[in-house]
Amino acid sequence: GTPTFMEALAANGTSNIQTSVAGVTASKRRFIDDRRDQPFDKRLRFSVRQTESAYRYRDIVVRKQDGFTHILLSTKSSENNSLNPEVMKEVQSALNTAAADDSKLVLFSAVGSIFCCGLDFIYFIRRLTDDRKKESTKMAEAIRNFVNTFIQFKKPIIVAVNGPAIGLGASILPLCDVVWANEKAWFQTPYTTFGQSPDGCSSLTFPRIMGLAS
Repeated sequence: GTPTFMEALAANGTSNIQTSVAGVTASKRRFIDDRRDQPFDKRLRFSVRQTESAYRYRDIVVRKQDGFTHILLSTKSSENNSLNPEVMKEVQSALNTAAADDSKLVLFSAVGSIFCCGLDFIYFIRRLTDDRKKESTKMAEAIRNFVNTFIQFKKPIIVAVNGPAIGLGASILPLCDVVWANEKAWFQTPYTTFGQSPDGCSSLTFPRIMGLAS
């Protein structure tokens, strides 16, 4: 009964979009709350930013370590480390910097108990109230550029998954070189649940990794 992402796209008028936003918000929050192991500790985010003085970015923390770059998702513009264009642009910027400096590899992880909840649907749907074709094209371009940055990055990317990796947060993992997951990590691609098509090249990479049947 909860409106899906595709139903929101098909809705007409601002009021219907707002209703769809509320429905998707409630659905996604229930989806996470039912499966999370512990609540997100905002003090941890503050502690990481304080110790690294990482205020150049809003939604990520970048640590330049000895021989490598550590990028951590720590989103303020979205919930549960979800990906919207602002978050994706910051990750791309950090990767581009690491590609050009003396870093030998990139370590990609997240602050808190959740690794990444995929696309920030609420952000996208709210921008469909005006010119839907134009906004949809901008969304697709942002996602395409984000994924291409991982594909074209020439240095090793090591990912440390500390909790749920959902949707695009899971589908970008095969584009990296090594994935480490702790005991609280789990992976899910609920594309049919949210009326979404597979992203992050997962329709190609998942069958190659898990076999066509799976």
